Amino acid sequence: MERRGLLGWPTWIGVVVEDLDSQRGFWADLLGLPEDHAGDDFASFKMPDGRWFELLQRSDDPEYDRRRFQVGFQVDDIEAAHAELVRRGVEAITPIYEGEEPWAYFRDPEGNVFEIKQALVTDP
Repeated sequence: MERRGLLGWPTWIGVVVEDLDSQRGFWADLLGLPEDHAGDDFASFKMPDGRWFELLQRSDDPEYDRRRFQVGFQVDDIEAAHAELVRRGVEAITPIYEGEEPWAYFRDPEGNVFEIKQALVTDP
């Protein structure tokens, strides 16, 4: 399927939570999945199609500063997409975090946080 816009279908959904320990049990039960990986401030569940559902501990970081759902959109080239969003005046609130699937956070005009991610999954 040919993509028309800058962003592809979401590859990641994150939930910023107050009580990570209780939320991880709640969501593991609902999803019927074990945690794929976790740390002191997050727990990730890899869905069968390769997309991610992640719990994130609320913190003072701008991308995790209040409870909310956040969406991560797939992009083909993180550097190009990041540059284009900045060129369009979209507020970048983090740099590009490097890794196997690099990502970065932005804020829309109403203050909602979203992520772009150069993901390995392909559109179904």
